Amino acid sequence: MGKKHRKTIIFTLIIMILSVIYYFLQLNWISVTTHIVYLDDLPKEFDGYKIVQLTDLHNKEFGSENERLVKKINEIKPDMIVMTGDMLTNTRDVANNGDVLIKLLENLNKDYPIYYVTGEHEEGLYYENTNKYQIEGTKEDYEEKLSQLGVTVLNDERTTVTRQDAKINLYGLKYDFSEEIQIEERLGKPNEDEVNILLSHSPFYFDEYADWGADLIFSGDTHGGMIRLPIIGGVISTEGFFPEYDGGLFNKGNSIMVVSRGLGNYPISLRINNRPEIVEIILKSK
Repeated sequence: MGKKHRKTIIFTLIIMILSVIYYFLQLNWISVTTHIVYLDDLPKEFDGYKIVQLTDLHNKEFGSENERLVKKINEIKPDMIVMTGDMLTNTRDVANNGDVLIKLLENLNKDYPIYYVTGEHEEGLYYENTNKYQIEGTKEDYEEKLSQLGVTVLNDERTTVTRQDAKINLYGLKYDFSEEIQIEERLGKPNEDEVNILLSHSPFYFDEYADWGADLIFSGDTHGGMIRLPIIGGVISTEGFFPEYDGGLFNKGNSIMVVSRGLGNYPISLRINNRPEIVEIILKSK
C-alpha cells in the first residue's frame, strides 16, 4: 500500500469518526435559548418572570431518567414550565410509553408549576384504530398520572397565573386533527386589557392566534426543520419543506410567537445544525 493511499484512508477514517461524533452531539447536546419578551399590560409583579418551554420530547432521554435535562432546568430556576405537546410518541414499539416523561416530572423540583397541552401524539391515544401509549391505557389515564404529579393539562381551557396580587391569563389549546381551529368557540374571547398567553402545539395557525388576541404564544411541532441551513433555516417539517415557523420568535401585530426546536426526534433520529432545545423566556414590562 502506497503512502498516498494510506493517507487517504486515514483522512477518510478521521472524517467518518468526526461525523459520528457530530451526529451524536447534535442529538444529545442540549442547548438553552433565552429570549427577553416585552409585553404591553404586563403587571410589574411579573417583570423578570421566567418561563421554560419544553416540547416534542418524544420519549428522548438525556442521561439516566433525563438527569441532564433536569439539571439544565434547575440551573435556570424558572417560575413556570410549559410543555407544548408530543412529549411521548404514539407507538407500540416503546414499552410503557409515557414513562420517560413521568420519570422526568418525578425528578423535577416540585416548586415549578407545570402546564401542558397536547400534540398529535397525545391526542392520537383517543382513537382505537391507532397505537396507544401502552397496551392497557388511554389518554385519560396518562393525563391522570400527570395530574397526580401536579401538572395542569389544559384541554381547551383557561387558568390564571398569579404573582403577589397580580395575574396573567394562560390558555391551552389541545391538538385538533381537523383543519378548523375555531379558537374563539373553544376558548372564548380574551380580555384585551390583560396579558393572555396561549399554549398550542402547532405554530401554523399564528394568524388565528394573533387575531384572537394572544399576546404570547408557545408552540413546537416542527423540530426546528430537522436540518438547519445558514440563512435558509429549517429544511423539513410535518407541513413539508422549508417551514415558515421552524424555530425562534415571530411577530404579528402585538403578538409574539415562540417556536421551540424541541428536544426529541420522530419518525427518524435526525438533527443537523439543530441541537435539542430548552427555551427560556424572560417577561419584561414595556
